[in-house]
Amino acid sequence: MTFGMYNVDYEQRIYNPERMRKYRLDRAHKMLNKYGLGAVAVYDYDSFRYLGFCSKHNYARRRPGTYVLLMGGTDTGFPYAQNDPQGTGEAELNPWMADRFILKNQVRIQSSSLQEDYNRGLWVKQAEEIKSLMKEHGVADLPLGIDYSGTHMVQECEKAGIKVVDGNPAIAEARMKKNEDEIECLRTAGAITESAHWEVCRALRPGISEWQIAGVAAKALYDLGAEELEGPSFVVCSGYRSGHNVPAMPTDRIVRPGELFIIDINGVSFQGYRTCFYRTYCVGDKPTEKQKDIYASCYMVQRAMETTLGPNQTNHQYTKKTWAKCNGEFPNPEWPKAGRYHQPGNHELGLDSGDPGPGAGIGPNTLEAPEFTLEPGMVFAAEVGTFDWDGKKWGYDGCKLENVCVITDTGAEVLYRFPMKDLITVGLPGLY
Repeated sequence: MTFGMYNVDYEQRIYNPERMRKYRLDRAHKMLNKYGLGAVAVYDYDSFRYLGFCSKHNYARRRPGTYVLLMGGTDTGFPYAQNDPQGTGEAELNPWMADRFILKNQVRIQSSSLQEDYNRGLWVKQAEEIKSLMKEHGVADLPLGIDYSGTHMVQECEKAGIKVVDGNPAIAEARMKKNEDEIECLRTAGAITESAHWEVCRALRPGISEWQIAGVAAKALYDLGAEELEGPSFVVCSGYRSGHNVPAMPTDRIVRPGELFIIDINGVSFQGYRTCFYRTYCVGDKPTEKQKDIYASCYMVQRAMETTLGPNQTNHQYTKKTWAKCNGEFPNPEWPKAGRYHQPGNHELGLDSGDPGPGAGIGPNTLEAPEFTLEPGMVFAAEVGTFDWDGKKWGYDGCKLENVCVITDTGAEVLYRFPMKDLITVGLPGLY
């Protein structure tokens, strides 16, 4: 971050919400044309925020039904008019969509199978409305893409004469390349989360519970302006829980001296853009040689992933280059042979802590994935977990590390600065 978090009147800052909204809509319309779609009905909470409309509360993720209809031949989408579009509702809060709050029909997806007879007429009305708008804008002969919905919505659209296809590829590809505003939001979310890692390090000590540490992190994030916390719990695994089955939610387990402590402060949102931010700490005692060794092995693979990331290469080329940097650590032993296992991956990140679109993984099976080219503006969370297996059970200690990187014209910029080169010991005075 070069500047503060929010726009001001006395200097030109990077984050420009109007420019970002325009960029995202332009990208989405380009994908409509590329995939030959007349319109896309978007139900995904993060994707309809991408199109310029937000449902204002996280519970909408679990109550799908509100959707945005992105129509070819228009400059924005048609959101459902939840409140009076002429008065004090969304049109007042979203003036860039003031004349687009025209959809009148909405059905909650999860209730349709339970109340099929009651909702059938609503699905019919929704399909008729979509067809009417597609005719009005001259795209009725083209397919309608849908990212996800209930079977009733698909059936009624098809009965109305609409060709329905998968709309996910178009929306996913639109979201893959970020502009400078989106990247600055991701950078700011990371800066907020760095403060939470600092507070976690200050609070970690023998005798504290995983739940308490999750609360310490959450308070630090909200204090600095985090918009929401996905979940809302983070990945927290201490002691024997660090050695296997990561990620997992925090529990009431009490941290003891000399244990490794894994935390992923993930899903922290600034202007909708999120984090994925693993670190591993040693609590309350000098780390053992084995703990230092497993940490160093994890760090080596993680840094190989970061430093190999860049433009003008395919995901397959990236995988092979990263393996070459790992000093023979990859591929993993053939399961279930005893040995050290790394669980690496590069997943996309943006408005979701796991954005849609293909990841640039480096695991043993990634060369079987479809090939695509890495380009500037793509953002990946480079993460790796390292765990020891003796042939019968997982070891007591495990490690996980992660940074988020944006591909640039010449390489990749790491958006996070919280240190991780050396295993940090917390919760006990003294130097090791």
